Amino acid sequence: MVINPFRNRVRFIIERLLLSGTTARLAVAAALIALVALGTGVLGFLVARGTDQPFANPAEAVWWAFLRLSDPGYLGDDEGTGLRAVSTLITVIGPVLFFGVLVAILTQGLNEGIRRMEMGLTPISARNHVIVLGWSTRLPGLVRNMLESEQRLKRFLARVGAKRMKLVLLWEEVSPALTTDFMTQVGVPGKTSRIILRTGSPLRLDHLTRVDYLHASAIVLPAENHRSAEGASRSDNSTLKTILSISQSMRLASVAATPPLLVAELFDARKISVALHGYRGPIEVVAGDEVISRMLAQMVRHAQIGQVYRELLTHGVGNELFAHSCDANLAGQSFWELAARLPHALLIGVAQPDATGVSSVLNPPPDYRLADMDKLIYVARGWEDSTLPVPTATGVNPAWPLPERKLEALAKDDQKILVLGWSRRIPAFLQELESYKNQRFEVTVASRCPLAERERQLRVYGGQLSRVGLRHVEADCTVPDQLAALDPSAQDVVLCLASDLTASDEESDARTLVEYAILGELWGAAAEPSATGAADERVGRRPRLVLELLDELNVSLLDPTRCEYLLSPQVLSHMLGQVALRRELNSVFEQLFNSGETEITLRNVMRYDLEPGRRVSFAELQVLARQHHEIALGYLPSQGESESAPMLNPGPTAAWTIQPGDRVVVLRN
Repeated sequence: MVINPFRNRVRFIIERLLLSGTTARLAVAAALIALVALGTGVLGFLVARGTDQPFANPAEAVWWAFLRLSDPGYLGDDEGTGLRAVSTLITVIGPVLFFGVLVAILTQGLNEGIRRMEMGLTPISARNHVIVLGWSTRLPGLVRNMLESEQRLKRFLARVGAKRMKLVLLWEEVSPALTTDFMTQVGVPGKTSRIILRTGSPLRLDHLTRVDYLHASAIVLPAENHRSAEGASRSDNSTLKTILSISQSMRLASVAATPPLLVAELFDARKISVALHGYRGPIEVVAGDEVISRMLAQMVRHAQIGQVYRELLTHGVGNELFAHSCDANLAGQSFWELAARLPHALLIGVAQPDATGVSSVLNPPPDYRLADMDKLIYVARGWEDSTLPVPTATGVNPAWPLPERKLEALAKDDQKILVLGWSRRIPAFLQELESYKNQRFEVTVASRCPLAERERQLRVYGGQLSRVGLRHVEADCTVPDQLAALDPSAQDVVLCLASDLTASDEESDARTLVEYAILGELWGAAAEPSATGAADERVGRRPRLVLELLDELNVSLLDPTRCEYLLSPQVLSHMLGQVALRRELNSVFEQLFNSGETEITLRNVMRYDLEPGRRVSFAELQVLARQHHEIALGYLPSQGESESAPMLNPGPTAAWTIQPGDRVVVLRN
């Protein structure tokens, strides 16, 4: 084969020009049109030179050729066979060049521009917007929660001085198909126009500039999707690197204004201090694994408390947590006097901003008085229920004498727990159980995860177990014979965790549902769960069943009379979204759902010296709870057991007839 260097060189130059973009392609097309007009114009000049109507000069002939290239209507004006032949040739070439090449180039350029916009490569220009960095399975829930929180959103916009919410999402890759699927999952009709998607990595400064991060009001960093302990560690490291990158770029940009609030999620709570010191502006960190571990531990200890968590951490369903700024005329007033003047809301504490962040005081001491900077924390059904206190008390006597000591915790029977599946949260879950000093636990963990790997993760997490007896079993719990061999009926509680050994959330939930079905077959549909999970109450009953699910669509497959469940992504989505709109709530979540003294728990109503058959109002229960330094949040009747739901914040006049087994939902220190 003969190689022609000149021809190859020309072809290479043309290729580079055509691939350089729309402008270069138009230049090539214009050059081609000019060459055709020049060549055919000279040919026409030569042909017409011997006729009765010759061209005055070659330039006139070139113009004649260009007119026929651009408009075939000139074809009938020519005379002479030769000139008409040349004119016909030009007229045939014209549509190819003008209507073919030019239109194709312009259409392709327009398509590329639209595709570039669809890919989210265009930098935005915005002020006081909210940025969410990275993709996570809980992202649709997070976005939905923020867009549906109308009242909270309005107050957020008023604080940051914005008229309309702009929610900017930065993903590794944006495409029309992914965008359509995401908008469908968000499912908030009429509000998706507030969402702007951009392609990029939060680890690259130029990509952060694409979403105008320097002028945002808040930046949310949800944890990446990782199922294993190693993956969670990589996610945390990536999050910390992003925080350092944002902080360093802000320093280099010499931003004079206050940097945006950064809300980050970390799997490992031990790395929170690194995040707090790595960002130069206001920052709130949600410890996802610790929150879920404590909720699961509480659900194991207290039947139906998961329903309380779901109500408080689900938008639009019953009660939520709200934070109000303290009015100047309320400063100096007694906290408990103010609490007595709220007929439709429960005042549970205050958040105190300072130079280093925000701290909360929940269930404050009897002599606590409000300060100017305090943020009031309420449990209410809506913002309007907690805006202005009424002038007179609602029935909760704030001057009721309080005893010198709190209600002593009763020692509970040992609890036998069977955990199905291995999760990186198990070490934190076991340490949470270890923190309960009035109870011992016998825990059996059954999973396909090798024993050596489990022991390694327990060693890495650290901590000693003295009140928790731990036994490991290697088994595939989706095989009926292997699950039956674990004797689940001999347990007080069976906990089905979202497994780390699956490739996706769908597969994890599928295994959980298979375990749920097998247990239902083993126990039989007629058996009823124990209300407390205590061994002495399990006669003739099956153990309580607690499930962790990752996809809310699978909840419809469960029978609520047979099990309790926790949607961990939904819980974390709500927390991240609400903290981004009102940062004071994070300190409240830390106290309620992280290891510590303050917690939401269930008290047997008999502990308040109430006799069965007595009619009691919620206002009276509030008074009795205050006598023991607790705040009554609601009431849980024993009728129907797992079918009954906690009644949170029912109002001071709501009343019940006391029955054995009734419980009160309280906040205690």
